[in-house]
Amino acid sequence: MNMIVLMTAAAGAPLAMLGLSTPAAPQRDCIFMIHPQITSTVFESKEGKIVFPDRPTEYPCSYAKGKSGTDIAFTNQKGWRFEVRIGRGDEGTWKASLADDAVSGRAFSPFGNGK
Repeated sequence: MNMIVLMTAAAGAPLAMLGLSTPAAPQRDCIFMIHPQITSTVFESKEGKIVFPDRPTEYPCSYAKGKSGTDIAFTNQKGWRFEVRIGRGDEGTWKASLADDAVSGRAFSPFGNGK
């Protein structure tokens, strides 16, 4: 798996693409890219400000693929902890949390979970 699309929870709108380095290994690097269909409303939303707090930054992330799916986790430069879970059907969820605050939404791998 080399790319995951993140959607907002409330509107189900495209938010970001999470690019993952290759080869698939327990420790990979990832970076958020603006989804080509993002709207200015979504970009300025709470989720948008958390996912895109500053300039694009590459994050070291953990990558674990098991029988039930793939788990990816990392912390951004503002301290938000991201957890992405993609199930066997190439769909799943994402969550970002900081202390008692959290945002979440739907996630999917458009090119499958082959790697």
